[in-house]
Amino acid sequence: MDVTGKTKDNVKARLDLLEHCRRSELHIQESANNKSLKPKASYSFTMEQKRKICEWVKNLKMPDGYASNLGKRADIERGILHGMKSHDCHVFMEQLLSIAFCGLPENIWKPMAEISLFFKDLCSSTLRVENLVWMAKNIVVITNKLEKILPPGFFDVMEHLPIHLVHEALLGGPVQYRWMYPFERSIGKSKRGIKNKHRVEG
Repeated sequence: MDVTGKTKDNVKARLDLLEHCRRSELHIQESANNKSLKPKASYSFTMEQKRKICEWVKNLKMPDGYASNLGKRADIERGILHGMKSHDCHVFMEQLLSIAFCGLPENIWKPMAEISLFFKDLCSSTLRVENLVWMAKNIVVITNKLEKILPPGFFDVMEHLPIHLVHEALLGGPVQYRWMYPFERSIGKSKRGIKNKHRVEG
């Protein structure tokens, strides 16, 4: 979505490409008046595409209690999604990402759809050991595909975390017995019933 201040596809990331990658189409270019120009990447959207995605999210209807009102997070004028909570991001990553980003070229959309399906399978109510073993191998391939598309500056510890999540599932079982959403909801409900906000522990 290339949101200013949030994107990792910045000038520094593009300058790193000169040292680490041979992707001449993404290199910073000098204009006639000695200004630096950042070419549009094939994995980023135009403003018109961003507005269409935001409009689609705004009109999206979800089952009651499944997710918060994502329509409130969409700013059609600026073409951004803002203020999304962790569960909103979880729902978007699992269910909506492959549909919302279908306007991207196929070689870029496919790895996005694959990682979306990976999280959907990982968070399913039942897990089979043989499926997890296959997923552990497949997520390495998916990450490798993304590394061929996105600049090196995009990849930090969090982008490599999915590789370790399968091992956690093998040790701990289905994710819904271990994640934080039920506890966050319970704590939020308790906090709403407190009269004195300055003495929450009381």
